[in-house]
Amino acid sequence: ADGCPVPRGLAARWAPPCAKLSKESLETWALQLGAFDPVAACDGGGSGGSGPTFSGGAPPALAGLEALLAPQRSGNAARLPTRHKGTAFDAGACNEACLALAQACEKGNTHQFESLVVALRLMIPAIGGSEQALGPPRDDFMLCPAVLKWGERDYQGGLEENTRKLQECEAEFAQLCAQHREGFRAPEVLAGGLDLAVAYLKNYNLDKADQLYSACEPHCMSRGLPWDVKWLQDCATLRCKQARQPEAAVLLEEVAKRTPPHEATLRNLGTVYNQLRQFDKAKTYFDAAAELVGEVQKEDNWNLGLVHKNKKNYAEAAPLLEKALSQWMRDDPNDEVTLAKLYDSLGSCYDEMGRHADASAQFQEARRLYSHSIGTESPLYGSACEGLTKALMHAGRYEEAFDRLEETFLNNADKDAIHPTPLFELLGYALEDIVGPGHLPAETLGRLEGPIEIAVKNMIHRGLDQDGNAGVVFERMAQLLLRCGMAQGDDYQQQVAARRRQFARYLLERAGPLIDATTRSGEADLTHISAIVNMELQILDAQDALYRKVLGSSVGAQQVLP
Repeated sequence: ADGCPVPRGLAARWAPPCAKLSKESLETWALQLGAFDPVAACDGGGSGGSGPTFSGGAPPALAGLEALLAPQRSGNAARLPTRHKGTAFDAGACNEACLALAQACEKGNTHQFESLVVALRLMIPAIGGSEQALGPPRDDFMLCPAVLKWGERDYQGGLEENTRKLQECEAEFAQLCAQHREGFRAPEVLAGGLDLAVAYLKNYNLDKADQLYSACEPHCMSRGLPWDVKWLQDCATLRCKQARQPEAAVLLEEVAKRTPPHEATLRNLGTVYNQLRQFDKAKTYFDAAAELVGEVQKEDNWNLGLVHKNKKNYAEAAPLLEKALSQWMRDDPNDEVTLAKLYDSLGSCYDEMGRHADASAQFQEARRLYSHSIGTESPLYGSACEGLTKALMHAGRYEEAFDRLEETFLNNADKDAIHPTPLFELLGYALEDIVGPGHLPAETLGRLEGPIEIAVKNMIHRGLDQDGNAGVVFERMAQLLLRCGMAQGDDYQQQVAARRRQFARYLLERAGPLIDATTRSGEADLTHISAIVNMELQILDAQDALYRKVLGSSVGAQQVLP
């Protein structure tokens, strides 16, 4: 062989894995190692040891180094001295922890699971760096569509059926990992990880997909084609679903650098830049994809229709989207998820054109198809509900609009890719565009109390509660709770209102410092929102005082999350 691939660190993961160790370098390293007696060094003896002896035609130390760097199915632990392992390894304790780990996994107890993983890792006997140094992984496996079975499954059987299929895939992956001691260095396990991650993407289990892509990244990048391109392409899809389009664009541009022109790459780049509101750039990529194929296909009609819609060229957008929908219904009438996406796109176009009744019909059909195929917990279902909310709101059908808004808010509140901006916008629709103009009672807003609590806890769990964005959305949540939390009504209504005011106070006291810090940093001038927070705190004080007067006793406001 000309040489062995250099083990690559994460810092070099974007460079093609083509660096080599020359045979001369190997021989030089080998001669240096041959002058070192590891046994004498370990025993504290002199430096003149001759080192271990080898048989065969290659220089002794060179043969040892080549054996170390060669792909291995099992290690060379017996060939080199190792760190002292001790004699008191407690297999019983290890088994007990493994059993508890399985039970924590079954019950979803992530806190105990994480502590047990750390405990079990700590129980691994001491391992030196030399014992863990490995050469290139096995290359006797071909990554091809035939070995990727989980991501290709049909996940359109509804929430329960899709979850069952996904859990079957997870079990098969766990068994696959159990069969290969090399972990993700084994190409079978690495391919399984990429495959399962696509299944997660299809089901919008974005947290699990993110964990898998993080684990697979260094192994895919060190292997080169096709592993690196597969990882880049699929991780870009994840970033789009997480509303992290700038990162997705970087990944897709890297795919374009590493591969010949392909219509899928061009369309994906167009989609990302369309979402980034770089419409002309998006159109350039979509046009290039159609030119590469040699014809305008139904995907191109859809993509170009969205570009024209976003540029408010509705006269061009609507016919293209209508044509794409009819083509898909002709070619793939059973692909309910894609059809639902097209109904969603067309509904959005109609709504912006002022055709609110037509838009409502499109969103209703999208919502029905999503509910049947992927379930009501999918963010896609939430997207159709949001579109329907706005179409009904624009049509003056306020009670129906609030029903769909409640459903939309709950969908956004509990999803993996939660973000403050959609929550803020939905609260604005409720406060400014539905309840007031529709003359709905303020108590209607109380239906969002539970979803708001879910959203706040989800944001805290993901660390999204520490900046000005969180402060602004917390203030708007508090404003809504305050409007439906006035100290009035019978005893039960007074108790409910007091609970909402308590929650509102917690949110405002969290929001105030975040908003003030954003203003002080110069990131944005939020002094007007700070003034609103102070005013709302004064209103809370006044309402709490009225409530205490009604009760005839002091009622303290606990400043904790319910």
